[in-house]
Amino acid sequence: MKIHKRTLENGLRVLIAQKESLESVSIVIGVNFGSVDVGRNHEGLAHYLEHMLFKGTKKRSWSQINEITRKYNIFYNAETDYETTMYEAQVYKRYTESAMELMSDMVKHPKFSRKEFKHELGPIVHEIAMRKEDPNSIVYDNMPRALFKESKEIIPESISSLEHNISLQNIIDAYETYYNPGNSVLVISGGIDAESGIGLAKEYMGGFERKFSSPKRDRLFLNKNIKRINMKRKDTERGEVAIGFGCHRINSSKLHEYVSMRAIASILNNRLYDQIREIHGLSYDPSVEYNAYSTFSYIAASAGGSPSKLNRIKKLMLQEFQKLKSGKIEREELENVKRGLEIKYAMDTDDTLETATKIAEMELMYGDGRMYGKIPGIIKGLGAAGLERMASNYISLKRYGMITLSRK
Repeated sequence: MKIHKRTLENGLRVLIAQKESLESVSIVIGVNFGSVDVGRNHEGLAHYLEHMLFKGTKKRSWSQINEITRKYNIFYNAETDYETTMYEAQVYKRYTESAMELMSDMVKHPKFSRKEFKHELGPIVHEIAMRKEDPNSIVYDNMPRALFKESKEIIPESISSLEHNISLQNIIDAYETYYNPGNSVLVISGGIDAESGIGLAKEYMGGFERKFSSPKRDRLFLNKNIKRINMKRKDTERGEVAIGFGCHRINSSKLHEYVSMRAIASILNNRLYDQIREIHGLSYDPSVEYNAYSTFSYIAASAGGSPSKLNRIKKLMLQEFQKLKSGKIEREELENVKRGLEIKYAMDTDDTLETATKIAEMELMYGDGRMYGKIPGIIKGLGAAGLERMASNYISLKRYGMITLSRK
C-alpha cells in the first residue's frame, strides 16, 4: 500500500492510502479533540459535538444530509475517543466526490440549531446508558481510572453532566476552538490515485480557514500501587473481571514498541483463551487488548463469567501475566502470532474505512500516519528476546489495575 502525504496551505494534513484494486473509497476527517479535553463537569461534551455535526449545515437540513447518503449509498458515521474525534464515510469509488463534498460541508459549516441541540440529547443519553450496561464498555471506560494518577481527566461520560452542565454555547466554543485545519487530518483510502485525492482535498477543504489551536495535554503517570475498582449491579447474571498494566506513551519514534505490544497482547490473548475457556471452562470471551494514546497506554485482559467464578478467573489472569513476565516465548508461539498479525493487517488494508481510520489515528496521536505502511516490516522483524524484555519491563504484579463487575 502506498501512503502519500501533503499539507495544504491552510495547514490541513492530507494522506492518501492508494489501493486502486479496491472498488470502495473511505474518507475520514479526524480532529485532535476528544473526551480528555473537555474538563471536569463537562463529560460528554466532545461526544455531543460529534452528534451535532450530523444535524444540519448552513445549507442542508439533517433530512437533506440523509437524503444524499441514501442516494449514493454512503455509509457515514463518527466516533469520539479519548483524544480524537473521527468523521467517517465509505462509498463506491464513482461517488467519492459526492461523499467528500458532504463531509466537508458537515465539518466546515455546521448549523448548531438550538432545536436540534435539545432533540439530540435523548439519543446521546440512550447511547451512554447502553455503554453503562455493557461489561466490555465498562472495562474500557474505567481501566484508565484504575491505572493512572490523573484519572480526573479520563472519567466516563456522565448523563447528569450532559443534562445539566453542557449548553449549546459550550459546544459552539469547543468547535470554534479545536475544529481548525491545523488541528485536523483528512485521509482518503481505497480505489483512488494520489493526484485525484489531493485534488479533492484542495477543492473541498482548501478553503477551510481558522486560527490554529490545539488541546494541551499532560502525560499521565501510573499509580504506584494496585488499585481495584469494584462495581456491583442488581440486574446482572454475568460478571466481568479485567486486569491492566500501564505502559509508556507511544509516539512516532516508538513504532517498534507499538507493534511489539500488539504482539505481546496477542500472545497473552492466546494463552488466556486456552487456560480460561478451553482448559477450565470459566468464560466464553477472554480477550487481551493493547490501547495506546499520545499521553498514556495500557495492556488489559478481560473476561466475562458467572459471578461465582470471577476469583478463579482473576487468579488465572495473574498467573499468565506472571508467566509472560518471567518466562520464555517459544519460537513456534511467536511465529503463529506474527503470522496472525500479518494476516490481520492484510485484511484491514482491504477494508478502506479501517485503513483510513488507523492512518488518521496515527497522524493525530503519534505524528505521522505513514507509519501505518511500515507495520508489516516491523512484524517480520519481531524477536522473542525483545518481546520478553518488554513484558518484563511493563508487567509488575505490585502495580496494576483491576476492575470487577458483579451482582449485588
